[in-house]
Amino acid sequence: MLRGPFPVEFAMSNISMMKEYRASGHAEGMVEGMALGMQEALRTDLLKVLRMRFADLPSDLPLMVRGMTDIDQLNRWFDAALVAPTVDMFRSMANSADARTRQR
Repeated sequence: MLRGPFPVEFAMSNISMMKEYRASGHAEGMVEGMALGMQEALRTDLLKVLRMRFADLPSDLPLMVRGMTDIDQLNRWFDAALVAPTVDMFRSMANSADARTRQR
């Protein structure tokens, strides 16, 4: 057990290390929060495009979109939603994009 006053250098180095650790954790948290925000914004935009393009949107599509966490996949689905002439074609294009991704 340590007793008595600690050297100033020891205390300063510990404070410095704690500040660096806290800053590192803060930065990681910010990056993770930004990624989650981008993911949610893309889901929202994708659902908006699907609802605007296809009046009778099947109830499972919003669930599928909300369940997707891969931002690259959401981007591919978004692209498909912009060009697919029907909901069935969107599903086909989305499934095709999924299959191509799994093959890599």
